[in-house]
Amino acid sequence: MTSATEIRRSGISVVGDRPWGTHFCNFYESRKDLLDMLLSYFKAGLEDNEFCVWVVSDPLSPREAWDGLREAVPQFDHYLSKRSIEVFDGQDWYLKGGTFDSNRVMTSWNEKLDRALDRGYAGLRGTGNTAWLQKKDWKAFSEYEQLVNDSVAGRSTILLCTYSLNSCGANELLDVVATHQFATARRRGDWELIETPELKQAKTEIKKMNDELESRVLQRTKELEAANQRLSQAQVELAHINRVTTMGELAASIAHEIKQPISAASINAGTCLQCLQRDVPDLLEASEAATRVVQAVTRAGDVISEISSFFKKGVLRRELLDVNELVREMIVLLRSEAIRYSISIRTELAENVPRVLADRVQLQQVFMNLMLNGFDAMKESDRRGELTIKSEVCDRQLLISVRDTGLGLPPDQAEHVFDAFFTTKGNGTGMGLPISRSIIESHGGRLWATGNGGPGATFHFTLPAETALAQAPSSR
Repeated sequence: MTSATEIRRSGISVVGDRPWGTHFCNFYESRKDLLDMLLSYFKAGLEDNEFCVWVVSDPLSPREAWDGLREAVPQFDHYLSKRSIEVFDGQDWYLKGGTFDSNRVMTSWNEKLDRALDRGYAGLRGTGNTAWLQKKDWKAFSEYEQLVNDSVAGRSTILLCTYSLNSCGANELLDVVATHQFATARRRGDWELIETPELKQAKTEIKKMNDELESRVLQRTKELEAANQRLSQAQVELAHINRVTTMGELAASIAHEIKQPISAASINAGTCLQCLQRDVPDLLEASEAATRVVQAVTRAGDVISEISSFFKKGVLRRELLDVNELVREMIVLLRSEAIRYSISIRTELAENVPRVLADRVQLQQVFMNLMLNGFDAMKESDRRGELTIKSEVCDRQLLISVRDTGLGLPPDQAEHVFDAFFTTKGNGTGMGLPISRSIIESHGGRLWATGNGGPGATFHFTLPAETALAQAPSSR
């Protein structure tokens, strides 16, 4: 008799061996990526005496699935004669009668498992693609995925759900991750597991948020308001994770920024004492030293306050902000990091720019993400690094540009860098730029990247600047 805790081969190198009761998802970009992974997945299942069910949707057809299996699985005719694998069309499996019925689909999976065990198979291995899924069915399907995730525990079943990364927005992506045990995605040319403490915390928060929303959405008139709140909260959670991760990476630079004014305060306090302890106390010099102590301590306090705000989690708070002043604050905060890598920071800030209505912490986060990306791009370059931050008013918009002299953008991938999980860093999460774009778009602006036509790249973003536009001359 098969043990429900028995370890099984997944056939997917990045996933490895997993116990029965595994329910995971894959974010694929190309048809080839999807087909290669699923053929390896089912090859392992057939070889290990598992009954296999493949529910096929675009970009694959049932014929391509059968042809691929025949080519990938040695002695496939043997498994075919035993009827060890079945292939179904996604429309027939999920939308029988034209509607999605989670109870019917769950019953189908359970019947397949019972049949597999009755016929002497070790268990059931299945997969389904979601290309058929429409926006109107998303909530019901997300609930179905959670039901599957809860029901597979302790059962002789392994299920893999596949999602097109290009079809998933930030909110859908969070829903998918929250209803599966882990995910796989293509990053830096290889498949990687997306399973971090931050994402686990995000899943917990999202589940809690969903529970709260379910209790509120009792009246039809409040459905749109609840959905908007859910999206906003998800953005706050992801942005908070990104801030905490980034500040952790900058721990050494932050410590230096705090240590400098504290050391200055200590030295000046000593000078003040010496002046007062002389036979004839030098009150003027002691007063000047005491003033410098106050200034240094105030500076240390300001740095600590700025850092503390980055760790806070809360609702958005929009206020009128001077973006030029935000730029100067971020330069001070990241000064030690720039010095560490011999990078100079230059500004071209237009005078009298209008204030923008925005959340201070979120805009600071955008600047930090873009500036640190610039630093990373210049670390490995042989030429002297220079980061240029420019502000100007153009077409009733405040336009900000962050330009570096680093390695530049990957060829033909200026837009791809904003995809979730895409990163060119060795230890990056691939979420900094998608989060930054989400923040800017939530403020009514736009974020994009361009090559410099030479060394480096430039990231631009706009923000609506309605206030005092008539009085603010363009810097062009």
